Amino acid sequence: MQYFNYLTESEKDSIFYVQPTKFIKNDSVEILSNGIGAALYMPATKESIFYDIANNKYPSLITAILCLEDAIGDDEIVKAEEQLIWHINHLYRHIKEEKVNTDDIPMLFVRVRNCNQFIRICNVLKEKLEILTGFVFPKLTTQNGNDYFQSLRKINHMYHLNLYAMPILESSDIMYKETRFETLLSISKLFNQYKDLIINVRIGATDFSSLYGIRRSPDMTIYDIGVIKDCIIDILNMFSRAENSFIVSGPVWEYITHIDKLQKEVLYDKANGIVGKTIIHPDHIIPVQAMYVVNKEEYNDALSILNNNNGKVGVIKSEYNNKMNEIKPHANWAKKILIQAKIYGVYNENENYRSLLRI
Repeated sequence: MQYFNYLTESEKDSIFYVQPTKFIKNDSVEILSNGIGAALYMPATKESIFYDIANNKYPSLITAILCLEDAIGDDEIVKAEEQLIWHINHLYRHIKEEKVNTDDIPMLFVRVRNCNQFIRICNVLKEKLEILTGFVFPKLTTQNGNDYFQSLRKINHMYHLNLYAMPILESSDIMYKETRFETLLSISKLFNQYKDLIINVRIGATDFSSLYGIRRSPDMTIYDIGVIKDCIIDILNMFSRAENSFIVSGPVWEYITHIDKLQKEVLYDKANGIVGKTIIHPDHIIPVQAMYVVNKEEYNDALSILNNNNGKVGVIKSEYNNKMNEIKPHANWAKKILIQAKIYGVYNENENYRSLLRI
C-alpha cells in the first residue's frame, strides 16, 4: 500500500519533496495505526463491495470498513451478514486465483454489532479472515470490551492471524460528565491490558450527539458543538498522551458536500493530535488524505530537532527564522511528524493540499 500511488511519477515529483513510502499489513502497529487515513464506511448490504475492491475502483482508497451496525437496519441483519460473507468469500477466492498480493488491496475492517455476531462471523469465515486487517467494536464499554478483546485474541491464536481491534468510544457513560472520568480511566486500564491488539481508537460523535438530540450543520465543525468538543478533549487527554501512544481518529463527517468544512474539521483534528478520519463517501478520500501530507517546514524542523537531540543543546532557531525549536519539549511532536511524513509524504515548497485536489 502506498498513498497517492495513482499519480504519475512527474506528478509526484512536482508535488512531493519526500514521496510517501510503501507499507504492508505486517508492518508495525505504529505504521498501520498512523496509516489508516480516510477510512471509508460501506454498508455490508452494498452489492458492489467485492467488485469495487477487486477492480480497484477507488485507487486512492487505503482503508475500508464494512459495516454491520448503524449503517444496517434491524430488519437487514441476516441479509447484511450473508452479503458480507459473500463479499469476503469472493474476495478471498479472487486473491488466491489471481495471485493478488493482499498488500495491494485496502486494509479491510468489519464493524460488528456485538461480540456474539463477531464470534459467529469469524467461525464462518475461518482462514478467510486473513484478508482482513481487523474488526471495529462499536459502543465499547469496560463490560463488553473485555469479551471483545479476549475473543479476538482467541481467534488470532486459533487461525494464526494478527487481526486488530478498532474500539469506538460512543456510549452515554463516556459522554455524561458525572460518569466520564471513571469510565475513561477503566477503559484506559482495559486498553493497556490489550494494547497489542488495538490499532486505533475511534470517536463516535454521531452517537454522542444523539444523546442530546443535536446535529452539527454542514457549516460547522464538530468542534463548534460545545458538549461534543468537551468530551472529545477528555478522550484525547486520556488516550493521546505520549506515554500511551494510542492513535485516536476523528469522528465522521456526515455530509457528502461542503468539502471545505470537512477539511477545516480535519485541521482541528490534527491540531488536537487526531490522526485519520471516518468518511462516508469516496469523494472525501483525497481531501482528507491530502491534509495529512506534511509541509516542508514542519519536516525540516522535525529533522533538526531529532538530529540535535543529543544533550548538547537545549534550543535551536528554526532554519526558517520564524520560531524556536526546543529539543526536549518538541521531540515527541517531531517523532510524530516524521512517522506521518514517511506514510503520507512531504510537500514541496509552495505546494499544499490544493495541489492534490487539482489532479
